[in-house]
Amino acid sequence: MTLKSTRANLRAPALAILLAVILICGCSSKKAGLKSPELPARHWLEEAPGVPVENKAKLDAALPNLYDPHKSFDFEECVFLTIQQSPMLVNSAVEIEIKKVALTDAVWKYLPEPRMTLTVSNNLTRLNMDERDTPGDYGRTKLRAGFEASFPNPVATYFEHNVQKIMLNLAIATHRKAVGEAIYDIAKAYLKLQAQRDILAAQKELLPAGKQLIDYWRQVESVAGRQGVALNLARQAQRERELVVEKTNMQEVMDRTNLKILAGVDPRQRFDIDTSNADAILAGFDGPKLRWEDRWQTTEDDLLLRAQVKLADYNIMVAWAQYVPDMRLQINNSPPAGQYQPPHGQEDTFLHFVFDFPLLDWGRRYRGVQTARMQKAQAFHEMSRMRTAYSNKWLSAEQAVALANTELQLQKTHFETAKMQYEEARISYNEGMIELPELEGARDNMLTARIALIQAELEYKLARLAWMYVANVLQERFLGPPAKEFM
Repeated sequence: MTLKSTRANLRAPALAILLAVILICGCSSKKAGLKSPELPARHWLEEAPGVPVENKAKLDAALPNLYDPHKSFDFEECVFLTIQQSPMLVNSAVEIEIKKVALTDAVWKYLPEPRMTLTVSNNLTRLNMDERDTPGDYGRTKLRAGFEASFPNPVATYFEHNVQKIMLNLAIATHRKAVGEAIYDIAKAYLKLQAQRDILAAQKELLPAGKQLIDYWRQVESVAGRQGVALNLARQAQRERELVVEKTNMQEVMDRTNLKILAGVDPRQRFDIDTSNADAILAGFDGPKLRWEDRWQTTEDDLLLRAQVKLADYNIMVAWAQYVPDMRLQINNSPPAGQYQPPHGQEDTFLHFVFDFPLLDWGRRYRGVQTARMQKAQAFHEMSRMRTAYSNKWLSAEQAVALANTELQLQKTHFETAKMQYEEARISYNEGMIELPELEGARDNMLTARIALIQAELEYKLARLAWMYVANVLQERFLGPPAKEFM
């Protein structure tokens, strides 16, 4: 064979390999240019995980009424609307879908993965061309096909499957926890909006009295010939009252906008909120009758931490499973030593069952087991730490309610005192014993005390709401109790 023919024989497989590489690159570049899928606009999931069946109808009914011009959302409807479409819950909701795919992937790992190998080979040298027994296909390009299936580690696959079950349940519990935080934020917003409505009404009551006081000083100074100092002060005080009303209005607009953002509504969209029954959020909650030890077992945190301990047990078993040797099944034309075909014979097909395990792994598997054991110890200590932290949080919430209640009683007493002083001033004014500025000053003090009382009532309600959230009572109203255990 000449050098030229040898080069021609080498060029054919090289061109075949080059064409295959170009084809693969072309396919990958086309795939890379595809547009990424987008999340649906209406709902992040086909089903809302963690929501009890009895609440599914309310959940589905929240969204169709969103664009009704006569619709006004109360607290419960706003909660279901938020669960349905809030962007704040996207990450935890999509994480559930990711864990579902991972669970399906873990199930399929029970089966071996068949592979096909194609080998294109040719001689780089032709040292045996002149031998008498050289086969006729000597020096030609050959294509060999083979099959291989690697059996997964049965022990590791079993425990990895159980790990993925727990991971899916952990994702659902984490999503429920995120939904609970959203419910808490919505409840706070409703209570604040209700209080701002009452505060705004009290602040507006000061405006007519301020105008009367301005008219009074205008008449007095026009008769007495004064320089207008009292009139200017009355005008300044009236301007302050108007600015306070404007500030309260703006604060209400901001709170409504934040609520729209939380609920996943366009801030520019009309979104009427009915806060008339906001006090019903706290109905039936009696914190002093509850024990934190009992309520701790109903929280998502306790469930998540217990699942972490169970997950650590599975991880230990997965680490031990690394001692199981790898197993492979191969079908090809590679004969074992001593079974070569004769020069003019045909190649045989062989079945190989291969056990692959290291003779010395330098302690890698043992270190993996020890690491998994230490991670379980960490999970136990974290459970103890979080349980103590929960008891401290419960105590802080209880003390905050007691402090807010004391402040509320103080402001009630202050308001009653201011109210009595105003009544006394009104009687004195009717009898001609005092002038209008003294009467209006007593009225200002009474309304200021009333506003302080409304704010104290709000702080007391917010403190009770925080305690209700810590006790997981608020979340259970919509999500029901968490699972007792992860399977």
